Amino acid sequence: MKRFLLLPLLALTLASAPAATTPVASTSDSISYMPVLLNQPVVCNDLKLTPIQKVRIDAVSAEYRAKVGVVSATGLFDLSFDNSAEKKLAAYQDSCNQRVINVMSPAQRIRFRQIERQFDGGLFLLSPSEQEILKFTPDQRHKADEIRSFDSARAAEVQKSFLAGKKSKLRSEIDLHQIHRTTARSLLHLLTPEQKKEWLSSLGTPVKK
Repeated sequence: MKRFLLLPLLALTLASAPAATTPVASTSDSISYMPVLLNQPVVCNDLKLTPIQKVRIDAVSAEYRAKVGVVSATGLFDLSFDNSAEKKLAAYQDSCNQRVINVMSPAQRIRFRQIERQFDGGLFLLSPSEQEILKFTPDQRHKADEIRSFDSARAAEVQKSFLAGKKSKLRSEIDLHQIHRTTARSLLHLLTPEQKKEWLSSLGTPVKK
């Protein structure tokens, strides 16, 4: 998530999603930047993507990066554009996620969800379908939403400081990384012992890096 400084917590949104049972395939409601994650060699090798699949995913990834670049550049010159940009990129991310999911086989989609959990850690608990799987209570959903809102506001302040020239890119990325880690820990603390056990068992075999 730290790959794009602008709109850092764009993916931390909550939406409705159908219930699912294990084993579970990746869904477009994921907080992951799927086109970017799928371009990492260790992920490609683990999923055993075919050359044709790689070409199709590369095309989506290139399109995604270009779109993020255009919208982010606009934000550099128009600070009032942030809210509009977040909505546009959130919708575009969902669309790109679905496109790369469609490229994968059913077995690859199931394995990819395990990989997403490994890479995103506790942040993945913001995915609505993940909350359905773990049977989040209304109170847990509410608290997760509060965590997302609070930490998104903190990240927005970091972004504003960067755009105003008050923070360097490196300092901003470090601050955002710390916010992400705090968010992940806070979300994991919401789990009951039974939910945490189920979630840890759903991580699958570690990706060989």
